[in-house]
Amino acid sequence: MKWKVLWGVLAVCAASCQSTPEETAMQTLQTALEELNAGNHDAYLQHVDFGTDMEAAQLTYMKDALRQHVGWRQSERAAITSIDMVKAQMQDDSVCTVYYQYSFADGVREVSAQKMVRHGGKWKIRLRN
Repeated sequence: MKWKVLWGVLAVCAASCQSTPEETAMQTLQTALEELNAGNHDAYLQHVDFGTDMEAAQLTYMKDALRQHVGWRQSERAAITSIDMVKAQMQDDSVCTVYYQYSFADGVREVSAQKMVRHGGKWKIRLRN
């Protein structure tokens, strides 16, 4: 009898503890941006929807472009102190816009939005329109 009660409690907890699509999209973007900021370009690119599979030369080009972008941002601003998710808004079942904010060491804050798309059960950053 105790096992049935325990399994019932676990089932209720599992159902109520699941993230909403918006929360999952925000968490995916948070993880990706933290990887990008840390210079983990391979990990960041795993969170990006390119629409098609990329060849090795294309991935090398993308990594170089990311390095340049992060380097430029660091030269223009002080170090990023935090990346905060603000809100997410679903457009339909598989498209979500996530609003987020970078905070820099010099006190500047930069607000931005990123479109996320869901493929299969995974959220990806949408780079193309």
